[in-house]
Amino acid sequence: MHWPSILSLLGASSVFDEMLRLIGIAAIVHAFFKGVKSLMAKPAVVPTPAPVVATPPPPAAQEAAPEVFDDAIAPEIVAIIAAAVASVTDSAHRIVSIKRQSSTWERAGRQSVLTSHRIR
Repeated sequence: MHWPSILSLLGASSVFDEMLRLIGIAAIVHAFFKGVKSLMAKPAVVPTPAPVVATPPPPAAQEAAPEVFDDAIAPEIVAIIAAAVASVTDSAHRIVSIKRQSSTWERAGRQSVLTSHRIR
């Protein structure tokens, strides 16, 4: 065998090797997106709420006003967060606590956006 035929075999084998690698990468990407699509296609499981029985509160509780904090999170926001958790996960979850984040990062982000603009 002479050099040109060995080089052509070596070149053909490297091209074949790269083609197999590209096919493998394409198969992995296809499987990933197929998995994402199947996750998105699942219908959201909406838990049925337990029936609520209205009972009048005891007389002492009627007199006491509910305590309101400045940083309290509205019940609607808690319900939205619970709905988001339920829609993302397939199993039942219980929200233990929700805490407000410090606004330091928010201020730093706004400051960086405002200082990034060129004033004319």
